[in-house]
Amino acid sequence: MSTIDALLLGILQGFTEFLPISSSGHLVLGEALLGIKSQNIVFEVIVHLATAAAIVLACRKRIGAILGSLGLAFSPGAWKSLAPGKSGAEPRRENFLLGLYIVLGTLPAAFAGLLFKKRIEAAFTSPRLVCLMLIITGLILASSRFFPKPAGNQLSWWRVVLIGLAQAFALLPGISRSGTTITAGLLLGLAPGRSAEFSFLLALPAILGAAVVELAPLFPISPETSLSPGVLAAGTTAAFFSGLTAIIFLLKALQAGKFDRFAYYLWAVGLAGILIL
Repeated sequence: MSTIDALLLGILQGFTEFLPISSSGHLVLGEALLGIKSQNIVFEVIVHLATAAAIVLACRKRIGAILGSLGLAFSPGAWKSLAPGKSGAEPRRENFLLGLYIVLGTLPAAFAGLLFKKRIEAAFTSPRLVCLMLIITGLILASSRFFPKPAGNQLSWWRVVLIGLAQAFALLPGISRSGTTITAGLLLGLAPGRSAEFSFLLALPAILGAAVVELAPLFPISPETSLSPGVLAAGTTAAFFSGLTAIIFLLKALQAGKFDRFAYYLWAVGLAGILIL
């Protein structure tokens, strides 16, 4: 793999990971139509971890608050600090529950990935199926235009389960993870910013878990699966900065009420892919 290939794949991964247009779908179509392929699982995992780093930077305050509340809650005698009426208890309790909700929301995708692993992998070999899934993702995004204007920030266990099921559906290539989870949040009455934040946070365990599953069988890393530091640095840097840019762009689109506009792009790509393939 050349440095240019690494840059292109890193940019593609970063932008499509967070914009509601399906990173997996674009990678499948990129391989089928353009002949661009990483051919290296280590590189694919590294660029995914770079996008996870972009989430950490973008949501650093919330992640720090969640980790702090979890650490405080599990320290001796600290449950009193979360009790109603205690100074500062409300935000600590909110962040503690958010940490638990992230775990709960991750479970549907984890179970679906284990139960349907072979079928999901088979779907990645069908570019036409991916094109159909892109069109379906477009329909999901377009439907958000007809939702009542949400304004709530309150998550609950049943909302989290439904958003988690949306993330599980996005295991199919061509179904956008961010698109389905954010749309689910909007449908359930969450404000755009809150829905996007929870979608980003929900991506972290999914990305880290997938990285462990993919890399574990490869240890120790052999020369056949290793890449030059320059190639890895190019792909990692490109994925990180393009991912961070995509997060900022998506938040602005949500606040401006233009989230459903991504549907037109998905329909165009899906239909063009079906005709060409």
